[in-house]
Amino acid sequence: MAGKKGSVENKVAIITGAGQGIGKACALLFADEGAKVVVVARNDAKGNDVVKEIKKKKGEAIFVHADVSKEAEVKAMVDAVVKKYGRVDILVNNAGVVLVKPITETTEADIDYLVDSNYKSMIFCIKHSVPHMPKGGSIVNVSSISGHVGQINHAAYGGSKGAQLSMTRALAWELGPKGIRVNSISPGSVDTPMLMGDCEIEAKRHHTTVEAIRKEREDIGVFHRWGTPEEIAEPVLFIASDKASYITGADLLVDAGWNAG
Repeated sequence: MAGKKGSVENKVAIITGAGQGIGKACALLFADEGAKVVVVARNDAKGNDVVKEIKKKKGEAIFVHADVSKEAEVKAMVDAVVKKYGRVDILVNNAGVVLVKPITETTEADIDYLVDSNYKSMIFCIKHSVPHMPKGGSIVNVSSISGHVGQINHAAYGGSKGAQLSMTRALAWELGPKGIRVNSISPGSVDTPMLMGDCEIEAKRHHTTVEAIRKEREDIGVFHRWGTPEEIAEPVLFIASDKASYITGADLLVDAGWNAG
């Protein structure tokens, strides 16, 4: 809400993949906390809808179309943000894709798709945002529990998520002298369109129902339910904000105990 004092008040926050799911929840929450939110998505209709929702609550937001797997589009996106606001305080690298497939069926195109969407996209966004980040800047990479645990038919996907975690640790050291923090979040099963698509693929492969796969996934966590996008957005907000000023190079598991099992 306009005028509300929050942990990211007046910060310029770029959030990728913000048209739905976790990214949308982050955009709405950051705006409620007083940030100037840049909603980045490939789907113009969804991205603009999020901006409208924020403005309806008197928050500040703009939409910038970008396929973050393409460096030229990322550069143009960051240039547009800098032209309007002059800086980038927070970058939430949330955009990503999933692949559910046995390694023996995984194609070169599949691997390129994962690397472009889940890894190169983060590098491009960081590369072009960092020159415009003041001291105190914060980067949050949204990774996955799949970067920590083994999952059948998720080898290529989990590998791309593990790469995000390694990159986060390295960049914490590289950018620390500039006063920029770099952390990651690893959600477990979260009720998003992407996870539902994952379950649909698994259901077809195992000749069962989506409901059965969902129940199986729900039972992995301590709470026997999926998380909500809002339950991920809150930790993202914390680790992005100055309240986490002594945290860098860390990964925050938000997985209902999956990794502890």
